[in-house]
Amino acid sequence: MSALAHSARLAPFRPETVWTLEGADLVERQGRRERRFPLSSLTAFRLAAPRAGDRRRVLTLVFGRRKTMLTAQSWTGAGRIEDRLASFSLFARAVAAVAGDLAPRARFERAAGGLAPREGLTWVMGLLAAGTAAMLLFAFSPHMAGVAIAIAARMAFLLLVLGAAAPWLTRGENLDPHALPEDLLPSA
Repeated sequence: MSALAHSARLAPFRPETVWTLEGADLVERQGRRERRFPLSSLTAFRLAAPRAGDRRRVLTLVFGRRKTMLTAQSWTGAGRIEDRLASFSLFARAVAAVAGDLAPRARFERAAGGLAPREGLTWVMGLLAAGTAAMLLFAFSPHMAGVAIAIAARMAFLLLVLGAAAPWLTRGENLDPHALPEDLLPSA
């Protein structure tokens, strides 16, 4: 039985990554390293494409706390990138179709190109929380107690405001896993 596959070299000093669809599992092989992701545990399928109509595509598959990213381009050398959109499109469509049947609760969405606003907000909130903790640690020093507590209180308030704004950020356009748009994944 032959398995459907897509491959890309993601970075200069890393071996080529090969993703295969073997039954109900997505298998990622990079050199000797292998990771298996059962498609029945898929929680999010995010397909990102640049707005300018470029051929670059990125597929992020989230399996609970684990995730993998597939790309339509492969690094071949300094400043050279090979386009593999044809195999990427075929593979992404197959993964979506299988996962659509096996993981009915999974979110299938079209994300904006680049870092999604929700992910950016999560990073900012994480860094703000780390800064708040650092300021509270400075409060234990004798000369910085008043200033550190005042700054930490302001940072904690900002953290609460950003947390309250998170539910209103868009998640992306919902996709039908069995009918992915042709502009995202061209079939020819």
